[in-house]
Amino acid sequence: MQVTLDNINQDPLTGRRKLHINPFGRSSGPEAAIIGGTVSTVLDNLTEQNKRDVANSLEYATHVAHQKTAEDEGYERFWEEYMDCLFRIGWDKTRNEWSNLSLTDTTSDIKTFCDYVIDNIRNDPLYTQEEKDLIIQGLEIIRSQTSKREFFRKFTVRKSRGSLGICTASVENDVLKLHFSAFMFSCDADVEDYLTTSIAHITFDAKKGIVAAHADQETIDQLRAQIEEELEQVSGDYIDRIDI
Repeated sequence: MQVTLDNINQDPLTGRRKLHINPFGRSSGPEAAIIGGTVSTVLDNLTEQNKRDVANSLEYATHVAHQKTAEDEGYERFWEEYMDCLFRIGWDKTRNEWSNLSLTDTTSDIKTFCDYVIDNIRNDPLYTQEEKDLIIQGLEIIRSQTSKREFFRKFTVRKSRGSLGICTASVENDVLKLHFSAFMFSCDADVEDYLTTSIAHITFDAKKGIVAAHADQETIDQLRAQIEEELEQVSGDYIDRIDI
Protein backbone atom coordinates (compact mmCIF):
# COMPACT_ATOMS: atom_id res chain seq x y z
CA MET A 1 0.00 0.00 0.00
CA GLN A 2 1.31 3.43 -0.88
CA VAL A 3 2.14 5.46 2.21
CA THR A 4 0.46 8.87 2.31
CA LEU A 5 -0.44 11.34 5.04
CA ASP A 6 -3.96 9.89 4.95
CA ASN A 7 -3.04 6.23 5.45
CA ILE A 8 0.22 6.33 7.39
CA ASN A 9 -1.67 5.88 10.64
CA GLN A 10 -4.32 3.42 9.50
CA ASP A 11 -4.99 0.14 11.27
CA PRO A 12 -3.70 -2.51 8.81
CA LEU A 13 -6.70 -4.77 9.53
CA THR A 14 -9.57 -2.30 9.34
CA GLY A 15 -8.08 0.44 7.18
CA ARG A 16 -9.38 2.97 9.67
CA ARG A 17 -7.23 5.80 10.93
CA LYS A 18 -5.85 5.12 14.41
CA LEU A 19 -6.64 7.73 17.02
CA HIS A 20 -3.94 9.21 19.22
CA ILE A 21 -4.53 8.00 22.77
CA ASN A 22 -5.02 10.62 25.47
CA PRO A 23 -3.84 9.13 28.78
CA PHE A 24 -5.66 11.82 30.77
CA GLY A 25 -9.25 11.49 29.64
CA ARG A 26 -11.30 13.10 32.40
CA SER A 27 -12.40 16.71 32.19
CA SER A 28 -11.67 17.33 35.88
CA GLY A 29 -9.92 15.84 38.87
CA PRO A 30 -6.41 14.43 39.37
CA GLU A 31 -5.32 11.61 37.07
CA ALA A 32 -2.49 9.14 36.57
CA ALA A 33 -1.09 7.17 33.63
CA ILE A 34 1.80 5.04 32.51
CA ILE A 35 3.80 6.83 29.82
CA GLY A 36 6.69 4.56 28.88
CA GLY A 37 8.66 3.79 32.01
CA THR A 38 7.20 6.74 33.91
CA VAL A 39 4.28 6.96 36.28
CA SER A 40 2.77 10.33 35.43
CA THR A 41 0.22 12.29 37.44
CA VAL A 42 -1.63 15.54 36.84
CA LEU A 43 -3.45 17.62 39.45
CA ASP A 44 -6.98 18.92 39.00
CA ASN A 45 -5.83 22.51 38.43
CA LEU A 46 -4.60 21.65 34.93
CA THR A 47 -6.76 22.51 31.94
CA GLU A 48 -7.47 19.89 29.30
CA GLN A 49 -4.89 21.62 27.09
CA ASN A 50 -2.34 21.50 29.91
CA LYS A 51 -2.91 17.76 30.31
CA ARG A 52 -2.60 17.23 26.57
CA ASP A 53 0.68 19.16 26.44
CA VAL A 54 2.15 17.23 29.38
CA ALA A 55 1.16 13.88 27.88
CA ASN A 56 2.49 14.84 24.44
CA SER A 57 5.81 15.96 25.90
CA LEU A 58 6.39 12.85 28.01
CA GLU A 59 5.31 10.47 25.27
CA TYR A 60 7.45 12.23 22.66
CA ALA A 61 10.53 12.29 24.94
CA THR A 62 10.04 8.57 25.60
CA HIS A 63 9.78 7.82 21.89
CA VAL A 64 12.88 9.85 21.00
CA ALA A 65 14.97 8.35 23.82
CA HIS A 66 14.03 4.80 22.81
CA GLN A 67 14.95 5.54 19.21
CA LYS A 68 18.37 6.85 20.22
CA THR A 69 19.36 4.13 22.70
CA ALA A 70 19.75 0.36 22.64
CA GLU A 71 18.59 -2.37 25.02
CA ASP A 72 22.15 -3.22 26.10
CA GLU A 73 23.05 0.35 27.08
CA GLY A 74 21.35 0.49 30.44
CA TYR A 75 19.47 3.67 31.26
CA GLU A 76 22.02 6.46 31.79
CA ARG A 77 22.01 7.52 28.15
CA PHE A 78 18.26 6.92 27.88
CA TRP A 79 17.55 9.53 30.55
CA GLU A 80 20.10 11.91 29.02
CA GLU A 81 18.29 11.73 25.68
CA TYR A 82 14.90 11.94 27.39
CA MET A 83 15.70 15.09 29.33
CA ASP A 84 17.51 16.68 26.41
CA CYS A 85 14.38 16.18 24.33
CA LEU A 86 12.12 17.71 26.99
CA PHE A 87 14.32 20.76 27.22
CA ARG A 88 14.18 21.20 23.43
CA ILE A 89 10.41 20.98 23.04
CA GLY A 90 9.30 23.69 25.41
CA TRP A 91 10.37 22.90 28.96
CA ASP A 92 12.84 25.21 30.72
CA LYS A 93 14.76 23.40 33.44
CA THR A 94 15.06 24.96 36.86
CA ARG A 95 16.73 21.93 38.43
CA ASN A 96 18.62 18.95 37.02
CA GLU A 97 20.82 16.89 39.32
CA TRP A 98 21.81 13.29 40.03
CA SER A 99 22.82 11.58 43.25
CA ASN A 100 23.65 8.10 44.54
CA LEU A 101 21.18 6.44 46.89
CA SER A 102 21.69 4.00 49.73
CA LEU A 103 19.47 1.53 51.59
CA THR A 104 20.64 3.15 54.81
CA ASP A 105 18.68 6.25 53.80
CA THR A 106 15.32 4.45 53.85
CA THR A 107 12.79 5.00 56.62
CA SER A 108 10.53 1.94 56.24
CA ASP A 109 10.67 -1.79 55.60
CA ILE A 110 11.97 -2.28 52.04
CA LYS A 111 11.23 -5.61 50.35
CA THR A 112 11.15 -4.70 46.65
CA PHE A 113 12.59 -2.07 44.32
CA CYS A 114 9.13 -0.50 44.18
CA ASP A 115 9.09 -0.23 47.99
CA TYR A 116 12.44 1.54 47.70
CA VAL A 117 11.01 4.10 45.26
CA ILE A 118 7.85 4.61 47.34
CA ASP A 119 9.89 5.20 50.51
CA ASN A 120 12.07 7.73 48.68
CA ILE A 121 9.09 9.60 47.20
CA ARG A 122 7.30 9.64 50.55
CA ASN A 123 10.24 11.56 52.03
CA ASP A 124 11.01 13.82 49.06
CA PRO A 125 10.21 17.53 49.63
CA LEU A 126 10.03 18.02 45.84
CA TYR A 127 6.44 16.73 45.92
CA THR A 128 3.35 17.92 47.77
CA GLN A 129 1.42 15.46 49.90
CA GLU A 130 -1.31 15.28 47.25
CA GLU A 131 1.27 14.44 44.60
CA LYS A 132 2.88 11.80 46.82
CA ASP A 133 -0.49 10.16 47.44
CA LEU A 134 -1.23 10.05 43.69
CA ILE A 135 2.19 8.62 42.84
CA ILE A 136 2.04 5.91 45.49
CA GLN A 137 -1.52 4.98 44.57
CA GLY A 138 -0.50 4.73 40.91
CA LEU A 139 2.47 2.49 41.71
CA GLU A 140 0.36 0.23 43.92
CA ILE A 141 -2.23 -0.18 41.15
CA ILE A 142 0.42 -1.02 38.55
CA ARG A 143 2.14 -3.69 40.62
CA SER A 144 -1.16 -5.24 41.69
CA GLN A 145 -2.51 -5.67 38.13
CA THR A 146 -0.76 -8.16 35.88
CA SER A 147 -1.58 -6.44 32.58
CA LYS A 148 -0.30 -3.07 33.74
CA ARG A 149 2.75 -4.61 35.37
CA GLU A 150 3.66 -6.38 32.12
CA PHE A 151 3.13 -3.21 30.11
CA PHE A 152 5.32 -1.21 32.49
CA ARG A 153 7.96 -3.93 32.50
CA LYS A 154 8.67 -3.38 28.78
CA PHE A 155 10.15 0.02 29.60
CA THR A 156 11.73 -0.54 33.01
CA VAL A 157 13.73 -3.79 32.74
CA ARG A 158 17.00 -4.38 30.91
CA LYS A 159 18.22 -7.57 32.59
CA SER A 160 20.40 -6.51 35.53
CA ARG A 161 19.57 -2.85 35.00
CA GLY A 162 16.28 -1.21 35.82
CA SER A 163 14.71 2.19 35.72
CA LEU A 164 11.54 3.84 36.97
CA GLY A 165 10.38 7.39 36.34
CA ILE A 166 8.01 9.53 38.36
CA CYS A 167 6.51 12.74 36.98
CA THR A 168 3.95 15.15 38.40
CA ALA A 169 2.42 18.14 36.64
CA SER A 170 0.75 21.09 38.31
CA VAL A 171 -0.05 24.74 37.70
CA GLU A 172 1.46 27.30 40.07
CA ASN A 173 0.85 31.02 39.61
CA ASP A 174 -0.58 30.32 36.15
CA VAL A 175 2.62 28.49 35.11
CA LEU A 176 2.58 24.81 34.08
CA LYS A 177 5.31 22.92 35.92
CA LEU A 178 6.85 19.43 35.93
CA HIS A 179 8.59 17.66 38.80
CA PHE A 180 10.45 14.52 37.76
CA SER A 181 12.39 11.75 39.50
CA ALA A 182 14.30 9.12 37.53
CA PHE A 183 15.48 6.07 39.48
CA MET A 184 18.14 3.74 38.08
CA PHE A 185 19.24 0.38 39.48
CA SER A 186 22.34 -1.65 38.60
CA CYS A 187 22.22 -5.15 40.08
CA ASP A 188 24.54 -8.14 40.48
CA ALA A 189 21.92 -10.42 38.87
CA ASP A 190 19.21 -10.22 36.23
CA VAL A 191 15.90 -8.97 37.58
CA GLU A 192 12.56 -10.15 36.24
CA ASP A 193 10.48 -7.23 37.47
CA TYR A 194 11.50 -4.07 39.32
CA LEU A 195 8.02 -3.68 40.80
CA THR A 196 7.62 -7.00 42.63
CA THR A 197 11.04 -8.72 42.76
CA SER A 198 12.44 -9.10 46.27
CA ILE A 199 15.75 -7.38 46.94
CA ALA A 200 16.60 -9.79 49.76
CA HIS A 201 19.39 -11.56 47.86
CA ILE A 202 20.31 -8.86 45.33
CA THR A 203 23.14 -6.39 45.66
CA PHE A 204 22.51 -3.20 43.75
CA ASP A 205 23.56 0.40 43.25
CA ALA A 206 20.87 3.04 42.94
CA LYS A 207 20.91 6.54 41.47
CA LYS A 208 18.25 9.21 41.34
CA GLY A 209 17.83 12.13 39.01
CA ILE A 210 15.72 15.11 40.04
CA VAL A 211 14.39 17.49 37.41
CA ALA A 212 12.13 20.50 37.77
CA ALA A 213 10.96 22.49 34.76
CA HIS A 214 8.34 24.99 33.72
CA ALA A 215 6.57 25.32 30.41
CA ASP A 216 7.68 27.72 27.70
CA GLN A 217 4.13 27.84 26.40
CA GLU A 218 4.99 29.70 23.21
CA THR A 219 7.39 26.93 22.14
CA ILE A 220 4.94 24.20 23.15
CA ASP A 221 2.19 25.88 21.11
CA GLN A 222 4.47 26.16 18.08
CA LEU A 223 5.53 22.49 18.19
CA ARG A 224 2.21 20.91 19.23
CA ALA A 225 0.91 20.00 15.77
CA GLN A 226 4.24 18.57 14.62
CA ILE A 227 4.68 16.47 17.76
CA GLU A 228 1.12 15.15 17.63
CA GLU A 229 1.53 14.19 14.00
CA GLU A 230 4.62 12.15 14.85
CA LEU A 231 2.96 10.58 17.88
CA GLU A 232 -0.01 9.40 15.81
CA GLN A 233 2.32 6.91 14.15
CA VAL A 234 3.17 5.27 17.49
CA SER A 235 -0.15 5.87 19.24
CA GLY A 236 -0.68 3.40 22.07
CA ASP A 237 2.87 2.07 22.10
CA TYR A 238 3.84 3.93 25.27
CA ILE A 239 0.57 4.71 27.06
CA ASP A 240 -1.69 2.91 29.52
CA ARG A 241 -4.22 4.67 31.72
CA ILE A 242 -4.42 4.18 35.49
CA ASP A 243 -7.87 4.41 37.09
CA ILE A 244 -7.51 6.18 40.41
